[in-house]
Amino acid sequence: MRKLSKVALSLALSVIVLTGFVACGNTKKDANAKKDILSTGLKTVSIGFPSGGSDWPSGVLGVGKEYGYIDEYLKPLGYKAKFESFVGAAPAIHEALVSDKLDYVVYAGFAGVLGKSKGIDITLLSANSFDSTWKLIASDKSGIKDIKDLKGKKIAYTRGAAPQAYLIKVLEEAGLTFDDIEGINSTIPDGVAGVTTGTIDAAVVVAGQEKALVDDGTARVIHFGFKADPDTYFEPSVFVANTKSLTKNPDVAVAIYKGLLKARDKIAENPEAYYQLSAERSGYDLSVIKEIANPDIEAAFPLTLDDKYINSLKKINKFEVENGLAENSVDFSKFVDKSIGEKAAKEYAAEK
Repeated sequence: MRKLSKVALSLALSVIVLTGFVACGNTKKDANAKKDILSTGLKTVSIGFPSGGSDWPSGVLGVGKEYGYIDEYLKPLGYKAKFESFVGAAPAIHEALVSDKLDYVVYAGFAGVLGKSKGIDITLLSANSFDSTWKLIASDKSGIKDIKDLKGKKIAYTRGAAPQAYLIKVLEEAGLTFDDIEGINSTIPDGVAGVTTGTIDAAVVVAGQEKALVDDGTARVIHFGFKADPDTYFEPSVFVANTKSLTKNPDVAVAIYKGLLKARDKIAENPEAYYQLSAERSGYDLSVIKEIANPDIEAAFPLTLDDKYINSLKKINKFEVENGLAENSVDFSKFVDKSIGEKAAKEYAAEK
């Protein structure tokens, strides 16, 4: 199903929005949780997420951070969360995982499967969302009117990450291959800058990052994954653990998971207030946020490892191998750990 995406979301929440959340209740408890996390003497658990230029993590991770829910559950264990954004997306995150600088990550399922296939020691704990927020934009100077005009053009994407998979699928839809274009490996902000100056013909971006360029006539959207065939373009975002960190203290993973569950409940209390929060934090127009919003909150943020999401990830792994993005197939029996989510859900329900 379609739902609110992983769009990078940031900036400050207005008093009006906070008032709306107050009306929904639990605000006093939320404030106390945020006050509690100022305590010292807590060990740090690092949680990474990709950034398109914002320090705001999307979806339930963003809300869990905003209202202190993750720290609320970590504190009794002697921990506090450190949230780290990575503009370099999956490659930079994987480097941090390999060097044990990250304990947990929320990012694209494509990236998680690719990392596991490359031998990075991570464990899959949950599917956090299921959608496609990618857009392909073209410079007005490029002469590109639709995806069939991409042949021979310079197109920016992030190699070894979800934007590359999205671009390959768009090219296939257009009857083209990667050999038909001049691919430019780039961060998303650099790709946007290239389209702005006209040095790059087209770029893969997260929905919302193109709005100013489209509004002033600098660029046009030629493809939007959210409105394309979901069987082709939709994928889960995932919550994964550095296996070393998970093995050392699995209760930390359970605590983070419970914080995500509480964040989903917070969103469900008042989705409109959440959309406003997302707009405030990201700097995007509210219309952009709603463009990729799924009103079914549990579908938007599944927080589960049902077969639907496992099968989607297996399909992604097959796609990566077939397109030379990964050399090895992933053994999902050794990748998936459903016990963390099951324990978190049981404890959270009992505590509500």
